[in-house]
Amino acid sequence: MLNPYLTVTTIIAGVVLLQAASGLLLVLLPLRMSAEQFSVQMIGWVAAAHGAGFLLGCAVIGRFIAAVGHVRAFAALAATLAVVALAFAAFRAPEAWIGLRLVGGACFAGLFTVAESWIADRTPPSLRGRVLGFYTVCSKAALVVAPLFLGAMALDGAWAFMLVSALCSLSLLPVTTTRSASPGVSAFSTLGVRELYRLAPVGLVGCLTVGLINAPVLSLASVYGEGIGLDLGHIVWLFPVLQLGSLVLQWPLGRWSDRGDRRRMIAALNGIVAVVAVLLWGLGTPSVLVLMPLLFLLGGAALSIYAICVAHAGDHAQPAQMVPLVSSLLMVWGVGAVIGPALAAAVMQWLGAEGLFLYVAAVAAPFAVFVRWRITRRAAVPDDAHVHFVNLPATSPVAAELGAAEALAERKD
Repeated sequence: MLNPYLTVTTIIAGVVLLQAASGLLLVLLPLRMSAEQFSVQMIGWVAAAHGAGFLLGCAVIGRFIAAVGHVRAFAALAATLAVVALAFAAFRAPEAWIGLRLVGGACFAGLFTVAESWIADRTPPSLRGRVLGFYTVCSKAALVVAPLFLGAMALDGAWAFMLVSALCSLSLLPVTTTRSASPGVSAFSTLGVRELYRLAPVGLVGCLTVGLINAPVLSLASVYGEGIGLDLGHIVWLFPVLQLGSLVLQWPLGRWSDRGDRRRMIAALNGIVAVVAVLLWGLGTPSVLVLMPLLFLLGGAALSIYAICVAHAGDHAQPAQMVPLVSSLLMVWGVGAVIGPALAAAVMQWLGAEGLFLYVAAVAAPFAVFVRWRITRRAAVPDDAHVHFVNLPATSPVAAELGAAEALAERKD
């Protein structure tokens, strides 16, 4: 058998290019909207449209893939995304940008679904955990590195959008030339909200909270940087530093959560998020030497909570429930990603750029209190009944099949 890392390299290469395009858009779009005199609230609505498109894509993409196959689906979605990127440079109306971001979000959800289902199919079950780790590191690295190129570009023209379009187009090359056969399409299944809450209330509320916090922080970080007077060279570092914190801290924090009650880790991380957010709000216009370490810590804590919440929910689930459970929690996260940017933007419109972190603290602190209360209401799962932590990306419902279901279902010996 070929090395599984080699058999999926072409698919991962395509995803890396897409993640680079995604990272560029998350930094570029708020800056361009600000230059076009969009209100902060409108910038929030455009960011919310991406979350809505993501939910739409997750819901319908399975039928599209089944109808046309993986290669054609990937090609159609990547080509559409490339056109959407160029359309941002052609249109100036806020309503057009909302529509484009909605379509783009659906395309990203579909592309990640295609890629992850393909990787899951081509990887032996015993090695899916390691392949998932390789895939996650490559994706995070693309998100960290790509936005830094904006610091050397003129953002008032079409060049940056052309770069995004080029990355989307280039993602077609490794995927459409692969010799791997297209896999079958798994049925998309979820659990009801009541069943989710009965099974793991902290997991349900936690994934909603993570969406409410992380989506606005990542999509409005550039607006915050501009609002406190940073130059472009420093603004383009804000998003990468947040992602770098996640890349460095998520795995050790998750493995640490395997020992003892995961809810204590979730509460502690939310407490850290709240404290760091209050500091960032209270400092007003911190120096770069203070700002960057705080954002690194915020990203490391906030972007790690989702996977730990999923692992906590897995502690209470049966193996057959794992795939619908993870899919359901991803949908809950997506709902938060729709609501969060609009709410955070309203606070920023009212209180200024620093209001972003006052909003974050106002969401994180009550959740930390809720988790502490839940600890008093239900006994912790014994350590030997824990599932293994998996660094699960919030990219598509198929992520559960990319080794997560098997890794989570195997209780510790």
